[in-house]
Amino acid sequence: MSANLMWHRKTLSNGLTVLLYPRQCANTAQLSIAVEYGSNQEQKKEAGIAHFLEHMLAGGSDTRIQRSRSIEDSGGVLDFYTDREHALGTMDVLPQKLTSASKILSELFFDDGFDAGKFELERKIILNELAEVADDPAVKVEELLLKSLFREHPIKRPVGGYPTNVKRLTLNQLKQAHNLNYIPQNMILVLTGKFSKGDMDRLLEDFEKRNCENKLVKKNFAFEGFKPDRLVVEEKAGIKQTYLSIGGRTVCSSHKDSAALDLIGTLLGGGTSSRLFIELREKYAITYDVAAAHCKGSDFGYFSVNCAVGNRKIDKARKLILKELADLRAQNILVEELERAKQIMLGGVLRGMDDPRDTTEIITYMEIQFRRASALQEYVKKIKSVTSEEIRAAANLYLDESCLCSAIINPIK
Repeated sequence: MSANLMWHRKTLSNGLTVLLYPRQCANTAQLSIAVEYGSNQEQKKEAGIAHFLEHMLAGGSDTRIQRSRSIEDSGGVLDFYTDREHALGTMDVLPQKLTSASKILSELFFDDGFDAGKFELERKIILNELAEVADDPAVKVEELLLKSLFREHPIKRPVGGYPTNVKRLTLNQLKQAHNLNYIPQNMILVLTGKFSKGDMDRLLEDFEKRNCENKLVKKNFAFEGFKPDRLVVEEKAGIKQTYLSIGGRTVCSSHKDSAALDLIGTLLGGGTSSRLFIELREKYAITYDVAAAHCKGSDFGYFSVNCAVGNRKIDKARKLILKELADLRAQNILVEELERAKQIMLGGVLRGMDDPRDTTEIITYMEIQFRRASALQEYVKKIKSVTSEEIRAAANLYLDESCLCSAIINPIK
């Protein structure tokens, strides 16, 4: 099993990191390029530019549109997204189309030609996207939580930025961001699925020709030690339920307590056997779904519990969640429950590595956080070794009620 959780890692002469995870039993090949330029790396005044730039890769000119659509002409699929610490473009193609399709993906990322007319059209599209996000109360309540938990770190800002910022961004700013960040030493190439050594060699030869003289200086943010507001409440029109998010700041992905916090997320909200599912849904029927998760990156971390409940049930839901957190702080986990949570997490990892899209995202995330080909295997070992005492200690250190914020979005009455 452990061999299936490792990949081959190499660095090309131009600084491009290459991660190879062949699966000869697969029917397709996946090539992804990740650029370590997401919303956390933006300047405050340019918030939203990383997401804007990702949109422009495939839609920023007629030539780019034709190139991206040509992937579909040969039965492939092309997809892009932006996250906190990176932007990712992935194509899934037939193995015999890999070499030719890879040149298209390379051109989309490295070429710096963007059309002014397409820039303005894409701005309108992004503003529509941000409006859709603003309509989603589940997204908005977590944004409300993050604003309370963080004062300086850009994690408090939406990945897509704010409409006012997007309206002010210029094509020149976008080109500058591309020239500075879309360079080999700031990129990760992930090749998975079915591919031959010859295809791989030709593909990497093309990418190794890409070069740039720019040098990046990355900024990490200090951990914020203030205590957040205990309760923040907003109202929103057009919703029928109350949305709740309870959470607190934690630690980054490389911290020794990170695995214990991940397990706490599974214990509380991982599947139908989790504590919050049983309490809030099965026992009291006050919510359809409840989620608990430890979200973390290279220099941030936070834990959150999210659910939607009837307007008159919000106090009860909040009390039940806080009670479960208090129980974690006061009592050790039974061996059987802890082992079940570990199995749930292990099953999730293995299913993810069986899924072509998830595989690419897992490998990319692990590279950004740990820079080791053995990172996932080491993570699984950490999960397996977490003890009940470590979970209790982490709960007391990071999930004490005095450190938590409850964010609530109510319907406008």
